[in-house]
Amino acid sequence: MNRQAQMINERYEAMMFAKSAQEARKSARELVRLVLGDEAVSLPLEEALRECCRELRPSDDPKEQLRFENEFVELGVWPSTTQHRVAA
Repeated sequence: MNRQAQMINERYEAMMFAKSAQEARKSARELVRLVLGDEAVSLPLEEALRECCRELRPSDDPKEQLRFENEFVELGVWPSTTQHRVAA
């Protein structure tokens, strides 16, 4: 595994297992920066996470893609939902 892939995996795991809203958002922003570049940080977090998901976990099935994106967004912005759950 190259260094970039390792860093992406580390940020994704940090986002997935975040114990606070601040930690989740920080990890999400770092992941977005790694995958999409520095200019992507200026995007709204939800939009940036969806784009990031399209890069990391593309699907030919639009319904599956939407599900993947929703799970990804939930991990990064979980404080805005009523509960935080980890995607399996």
